Amino acid sequence: MEELTSNQAALGAMAQAITTLDAACAQFSSEELPAGQAAYFAWLAERTAQTLSRLQIHAADAVQRSGSHQLDTESLDAIADAGAAPTDEQLAALHGTRTLGRSSFKDAADLHSGWLGIAHGAALARLAAAGSLIAKVTEAGERTTPDCPQLATHFANRNVDPRPAIGAARAIRNAEADLPGPQARAQLEAQAVRLIAQEPASAAKHLSGLIAEQLQSQRPPEALFAEAGLFPRGTKGGLVIYQLKVFPHDAELIESLRAKIDNPNTIAGNREQLNELVHASYPQHAEPTPSAEPTPSVEPETPVAPMPPTPREWDDAPSMPGWARTPDAEATEAEPPKPPSNLAAPPERPFEDLSPALRHLTGLLAVLRANRVGGKNPGAGLITPQVIVHLNYEKMLDGAASFASTENGLPLTAASARTLMCNAGIYPVVLDGKSQALDIGRSKRLFPPHMKRALAARDRGCIYPGCRMPASRCEADHVDPWEEGGQTRVDRGVLLCPMHHHARHAGLFSLVVAEGKPPAVLLPKFLDPDQQPRRNTYWFSAAEVLAA
Repeated sequence: MEELTSNQAALGAMAQAITTLDAACAQFSSEELPAGQAAYFAWLAERTAQTLSRLQIHAADAVQRSGSHQLDTESLDAIADAGAAPTDEQLAALHGTRTLGRSSFKDAADLHSGWLGIAHGAALARLAAAGSLIAKVTEAGERTTPDCPQLATHFANRNVDPRPAIGAARAIRNAEADLPGPQARAQLEAQAVRLIAQEPASAAKHLSGLIAEQLQSQRPPEALFAEAGLFPRGTKGGLVIYQLKVFPHDAELIESLRAKIDNPNTIAGNREQLNELVHASYPQHAEPTPSAEPTPSVEPETPVAPMPPTPREWDDAPSMPGWARTPDAEATEAEPPKPPSNLAAPPERPFEDLSPALRHLTGLLAVLRANRVGGKNPGAGLITPQVIVHLNYEKMLDGAASFASTENGLPLTAASARTLMCNAGIYPVVLDGKSQALDIGRSKRLFPPHMKRALAARDRGCIYPGCRMPASRCEADHVDPWEEGGQTRVDRGVLLCPMHHHARHAGLFSLVVAEGKPPAVLLPKFLDPDQQPRRNTYWFSAAEVLAA
C-alpha cells in the first residue's frame, strides 16, 4: 500500500482527534473528577474551542480556493463513507473529482449550509473572515493578499486566541463602506491589533468606539440634529415603546442616572425606596393576588427556615465584571426574553427584586414626576444625575480631535465638551503632580473626598482587569498597607470594587507601582503567564488606551 501524504496523514489525525475527544467526553461525563482534573478539563476544552475557531476559518478558505462545491456525487459519497474513522485506503482515495456538469452546490457558502448544516449567514461570515485573515479568492480561483494583513499576522499566531481578531475583522468589514478611504481602514486595523494585544477583553468595545468616532466625524452637525429625538414606536404586548437618540454629552445624563440607581449604597439606589416608588406608581400591583387554592397551614412546632439574603454586590449585568458573568447575565436589557404567546404570564417577581431595566425606568420616571406641577410623590426628585468629564489638558491645548470623555467612558467631541463646560462647575484635578493637597501622608487613614475624586479621575473604576464596576461603587485602597507604614497618597492609592478589595487582601493578586506609572495589578501566573502589570481599560476611551 502506498504511503499516505502529509495532507492525508493530517486529515487522519483530525479524524482520530474527534474519536479521542468523544471518548474523553464520555469518560468525564460518567466519572467524578477531582477539582484539579476538572479545572484542567475546562482549560483544555476552551483551548480546543480556540483551535476549532481557527480551523473553521482555514477550512472555509480551503473549500473556497479548491472549488469543493463542484465535487461530483461519487466524491461526496466517499467522504461521507469515510466519516470520523477512515481507513488508510479511504484517506488515499479522497482526492475527489469535480464535475463538468451541474454540481450539488452552487458555491462554497451553499456547501457549508447545504451539506455541513451551517446557517447560511454563518457560512458567509466564515468565508468573509477567510478573505480578511488568510487570503482573498477571486472568481477565477486566484489567491490575493488578505483584506486585513495586520490582523492576518495576529490570526496566524498559534499561541493566541484567534477569536478577537476574527471579531475585529468582521467589525472593520461591516464599516468599510462608510469609511473615508483605505488609509482610515488601515489605521483602524492597526489600532485593533494594538487593542487586542493590550487588553483582549475590552478590545471589541474600544474598536466599536473608534469606528463610531470615524463615522461620526464625517457627518455634519445638521445630519446629527436631524436624527436626534424621542420617537414613539407604538404599543406592543401591553407596553408603549419609545426610541431615544441623543448626543453623547446628553447620554451621559442617562448613564449617570443608571449608575446611581445601580448603586445600592446611594439614596437613588436604595432598593426599599425604589420599591415604594413602584408601589406608589402602580398601586394595583401592591394588592395580594387572590388564590383559588387554600393556603396550607404550618404546624406551630415546625420550624420555618428564613430565606437567605440576596447578594447585592453584582445584581445586574451592566455592573457585573466579566469573570463573574454567567450565560444568563449576558442577556441585554434592551431585548428581554419573550415568553411564548400561548403560555400564561409568569408570576410577578417580588418588588424587592426589581429587574435592572425596571429600576432604571422607575428612576427616570421619578425625575420626570419631580417637575410635575402639584406633584406629591414622596420619592420623586431623589435622583440627581451628575456629569463628570475627564479632559486631557495637553491634548486640548494642541487642538486634538479627541481630548475628553465622560466618567462612563463615552467619548466627547470638542463641541460636546465645550457645551458641558459652559453649563457645569469644574473641579481641577492635577495628576502626576506634587501638590500637597493630594498627599496627606499619615495624618489620616481614610481617603478624603478630594483624593477619591483624584483617584476616580485617574482609575475611572475598579483597576482589576475586566471589572466593570464604576468609580462611584469602588473603595479607595492603600497600595502599601496602612498597618505597615503606608501613606494616604494618590500615587499610592487605587480604586477597587468591594469584591476585588477583599480579594487583594486575601492574597489573590497583588498591586505594583512602576517608576512614573500609576499602580497596576499583577495577576497570579495561572491567569497571566507573562506576569505583566495590568490596568483595567474598560472605562477609558479607545484613544486613551492607545495613548497609554
